[in-house]
Amino acid sequence: MPLRIAAAALLPVLAGAIGSATAQDRPITGTNRVVARHADWSVVIADTNRGKLCYAAASPRLRRPEGAVRGRAFVFVTTRPTDQVRDEFAVEFGFDVTSGSTLMIGDDTFPLSGDTQGAWIANLADETRLVVAMRDNAQMTLRSMSQLGEETVDTYSLKGFGQALAQARRECADPNSTS
Repeated sequence: MPLRIAAAALLPVLAGAIGSATAQDRPITGTNRVVARHADWSVVIADTNRGKLCYAAASPRLRRPEGAVRGRAFVFVTTRPTDQVRDEFAVEFGFDVTSGSTLMIGDDTFPLSGDTQGAWIANLADETRLVVAMRDNAQMTLRSMSQLGEETVDTYSLKGFGQALAQARRECADPNSTS
């Protein structure tokens, strides 16, 4: 879990990158940049002291309940060659949540675990199945409970996810890999 915590430190940078990608594809700050957009998904690259990180990332298309006071939310799938991590799913809620968040894609439900602001898939063995479901479906729904007791539902389009993930993988390809 420590690597996931380290990745969480980059969430504010990613939030800025996705927001800027909506306006235009340009460098954000320093070495963090949006390199492409594929429909509703962005490809973001960050050069860090731990190495290069590449993300396929998106913001929700629909947030319920309407009018709820929340910060920016997004999901991302990251590749970190230095840590030998590929296709790690994470979510930033944009508000403080309680435990028990779930992600629904098609007929599949994926429990999430994490802290009050972000989460990852609870069972790492399901991560590959999750990524396949994201590629094979049109949308996904994230259900969570705010610490104020309000149920929230964020709906994400998956249009462009497969292309964004493929490009993120290429951008962070391990030059020493044989695959």
